[in-house]
Amino acid sequence: MHSIRQPAPKTMHTKVLFNDSGLGDASDISMHAPTKSANGAGFGKVLLLALMITASPCFAEAASEAAVKVAFLYNFFKFIEWPETIAGPNHYTLCLTSHNDFGNNLLMLEGKTVNGKPLNVIQDIAAKDLKTCHMLYVSANDNPADYARELKGLPIVSVSDKSGFIDQGGIIGLLQDGNRLGFEINLNGADAGKLRFSAQLLKLAKNINANK
Repeated sequence: MHSIRQPAPKTMHTKVLFNDSGLGDASDISMHAPTKSANGAGFGKVLLLALMITASPCFAEAASEAAVKVAFLYNFFKFIEWPETIAGPNHYTLCLTSHNDFGNNLLMLEGKTVNGKPLNVIQDIAAKDLKTCHMLYVSANDNPADYARELKGLPIVSVSDKSGFIDQGGIIGLLQDGNRLGFEINLNGADAGKLRFSAQLLKLAKNINANK
């Protein structure tokens, strides 16, 4: 058995919030209840990050960095369409190259569904099984650029927080700016894999690689 050492959680603030029916307002997630952003006009009401997963103890006081990233991964599924060749009739699959990036925060995804289909989570995915994944989170320590090259042109959404990931062929790069988390999208790579990203998701990306 592996012994997983959990680092002290960082309190994260997210500018992008999601919920089950769409995109939420801009607000901060901190040790206290979120308040409306000063520039929140036109966004709708503020939504607690905890509500976009479930009522979970790890969200009771603060959203850790790992918890926020797990929430982003889960909600990306809702704004991406896969081609029928991989979509599958029964489930969606989130794969991870490592078993220790998110620790117990992955337990939040137990029993979750995406568009009525169950979401399966596979850690330490074997290279031979990558084509069974809808989304692959690549640990920054696992040479994300190698995975991006391996998956080029395939309908698999590769995600990593490794700096410059989308410039190396990855599809979504998570960006941390101080205590805020955002993301950027490689739309060229997504188009090559026949992946369709919703206009809502594209609007919220901090950066998009796309052909002019």
